[in-house]
Amino acid sequence: MSELLYMQDFDVEKCEAQVLLISPTEDGRTDVILDKTCFYARGGGQDWDTGVISAGDASFKVKEVRLDEQGDVHHIGTYISGVLNSEDHVACKVDHERRATNTRLHSAGHVIDMTVDKLGLDWIATKGQHYPHLSAIEYSGTWEPEQSDELRAAIEKQVNDFVQQGMENSLAFMPVDDMHKVVKHVPENIPKNKPGRVVIYGGSYGVPCGGTHVKNTAEIRAFKIISESGV
Repeated sequence: MSELLYMQDFDVEKCEAQVLLISPTEDGRTDVILDKTCFYARGGGQDWDTGVISAGDASFKVKEVRLDEQGDVHHIGTYISGVLNSEDHVACKVDHERRATNTRLHSAGHVIDMTVDKLGLDWIATKGQHYPHLSAIEYSGTWEPEQSDELRAAIEKQVNDFVQQGMENSLAFMPVDDMHKVVKHVPENIPKNKPGRVVIYGGSYGVPCGGTHVKNTAEIRAFKIISESGV
């Protein structure tokens, strides 16, 4: 199992690690597994990190990151120069701009959840997608289409209020069975291949999540609803 450094620190984008296994992929690329990693693997509606793994003259471009059921992180990509070998000690560097964009979109989704709770809506989040080309959250609950304009304005205002307050967030690790003590709704599909973690937004709103998050809500900058629909 790879140690997931990005779960332990809001800002980790660099680390040193050791190569455990290198193997070819079916499409002709290379798969590198490390003992620890700062690269986020796609999951929970958030896209993977990209970046570079290097050692001496070897430089490897990470184009895709996957987490398997055993908890091993697969860094998939191609060589820029040289080759890596098993047991090499390497330096890892995440593409900052991509990480920052994905983190802001992902965190904005959780601030929407805070807003839904603040406004007293009987909605429960069922699915989230946090990508630059598509960022959306699906909820189950009551919906009155004729009130959509009023509701949209209220949600936008409250989310931006939370953002502008610059609320500090914190991390807490715990068994899934204990999460109900700090989380209002614990999903049934929490992954078992990574540590149980709750992100506390603003000191009081607990979110069970293994993705990357802003340390302060001000990093989200601004929020706007582009469209909405209900069935």
